[in-house]
Amino acid sequence: MTELDTYLAQYYLDETQLAAAAALDMDEIDALIRAGLVPAPAYVVDGGGNLCSFVFGAMAAPGSRAGRYFPPSQLGWIAIARHALTEGAETAQARLKAQFTSRYAAALATLNLTTWRLRDSFDDSGAPVADGLLVRTDSAWTYFLNGTFSLCVAYPMSEAHIAWKEVLQEKLAQQSGNGSKTLLPQRQAQEMLALIDAYAAAAMPFSPVEYALSSRKRLVDDLRANIRVAETDPA
Repeated sequence: MTELDTYLAQYYLDETQLAAAAALDMDEIDALIRAGLVPAPAYVVDGGGNLCSFVFGAMAAPGSRAGRYFPPSQLGWIAIARHALTEGAETAQARLKAQFTSRYAAALATLNLTTWRLRDSFDDSGAPVADGLLVRTDSAWTYFLNGTFSLCVAYPMSEAHIAWKEVLQEKLAQQSGNGSKTLLPQRQAQEMLALIDAYAAAAMPFSPVEYALSSRKRLVDDLRANIRVAETDPA
């Protein structure tokens, strides 16, 4: 068993496990994926020994077990999708998207007031900026379906948790200069470390194959290790 196999077994279900837990044939789940009702797999390990994902593309993973891998929480979304089909297959995708984007927008509205100003999406009074918010919610739905959030968010079937992780990453990247700003006054250093901890809890660890390229390495492990307290406020 490779390190990648161990990681995938710890955090994901393969397609056989997913189908068994959902009490469905995998063909039925694949039909839901093709219809845009549930997310694609977070990872695919192909027969040539490559780890494939929407985020990182194909990366060499020699010796790893071939298969498709899904977060366990996908089971809950499969149930939601199947219920949506009972209310009308023709409009199921539109209704699920509307539900997802509405909840995601509500979570962003709260985070804009409490955590980080999203100036493209909300004005100074907290009212939505329609065009900017639409870009965020439409992008989130696309990333949800293509498996991006299943790879990088700790709770990837929750709109609120996805928004929390995305906003924390945006805040952390901007305040740290994408991991380059490490000499800070003591109070700012403490705040940055708390922000790193929050982001680390919201994000996935990432697999050993892609870790070197991940936000986890850059914005959590490297940044935390490199933060230094300035003796005087840096100019």
